[in-house]
Amino acid sequence: MPDPVVLAADHLWGFLTALRGAGVPAAPTKRADLLRTIAETPPRDLTTLYWYARITLLQDVGDLPAFDRVFDAWFRQGGPGPADLPLEADDGGTPSPGGPGEDDPPPREARPGDGAEASALSTYGTRDFGRTGEAAFMRALEAAWPAVLPAVPSRRRRPARSGDRLDVRHAWRRALRHDGEIIQLRRLARPPRPRRLLILIDVSGSLRQHTPDLLRAAHTALRAAPARTEVFTFGTRLTRITAALAHPHVGQALRAVSRLVTDADGGTAIGAALERFLGNPRFMALARGALVIVLSDGLERGDHAPMVRATARLSRVGHRLVWWSPLACSPTYRPVTRAMAAQLPNLDHLGGVRDLRTALEEVRRLPAVLSGPRHLAARRRSDPRPRGTTR
Repeated sequence: MPDPVVLAADHLWGFLTALRGAGVPAAPTKRADLLRTIAETPPRDLTTLYWYARITLLQDVGDLPAFDRVFDAWFRQGGPGPADLPLEADDGGTPSPGGPGEDDPPPREARPGDGAEASALSTYGTRDFGRTGEAAFMRALEAAWPAVLPAVPSRRRRPARSGDRLDVRHAWRRALRHDGEIIQLRRLARPPRPRRLLILIDVSGSLRQHTPDLLRAAHTALRAAPARTEVFTFGTRLTRITAALAHPHVGQALRAVSRLVTDADGGTAIGAALERFLGNPRFMALARGALVIVLSDGLERGDHAPMVRATARLSRVGHRLVWWSPLACSPTYRPVTRAMAAQLPNLDHLGGVRDLRTALEEVRRLPAVLSGPRHLAARRRSDPRPRGTTR
């Protein structure tokens, strides 16, 4: 009798070959991610295996019908191989981390890009973020950033018509040229300079269709204030992409980012990524006194406490903490998941950004957010808790 493990491995390899034959591209690194995930956390049922394969292999939402067809043929309809092999013996252990969480809708109800595909799976590979579109919105964004960034007095004083201090050195030099007579007095002032802008972008699989536009919006900010802007991405890893995104041509900048970011379209570990950021003293210096903008749907798998703690610390360190979520673009959106409801009191603003147009709208709202009191996001949301809960 053949070894069931060997049969299952051959069947899985046949499924990967059939996917390639059906026109669904999967890089070798993506296939290796799937095999590594199955070896480390064996799936308990076909639904878990489906989400393992979909999160790690699928790179384009347009390939979803072909992917479902091949998966059903090889695992749900018998197919060309032994589809009824057990995936893992039920040992009564804890559920696989790849399975559905308490804050997520059933897998069958998930829609691409709606944030319901949050996962803790780690992947390794690169992604092409596509060609640049909506050039008019990008030009408008680049022009809008300088006017909305908060300002702070610079440390160095400069000559000015009016100021709080006399330029004694200048007066002394002028007096030497006029036999000791003080002819003109000049003052010094501290001119305003823009605060640092820190942008953290979620590149996990639940935001796949929005990631290119979010990166383009960050590129416009970096073009508008190159010396004061820092950009990071996070999924299951934290990646500093400021240098890669700084290329003047947005297409070449995105290609550089795609080579640098290896966890795109993978799982979600927001709390771990933010804690890694806060644990690095050099990164913490970038957040101190800065306008911090997080672009994420906030759908955290597992324990949400690390994410809430990290968000609270970011709020204390930064000048303002703004959270932009594609889900908040819907007028019916309410932050009812445990993670978003718990961290809402730490936010100064919760807005909706899913493309360049909505990003421009939110950028233009920033002056009102920055001029008002802090931590107003919870007040502006009537009731962040699910309906039917008690106080």
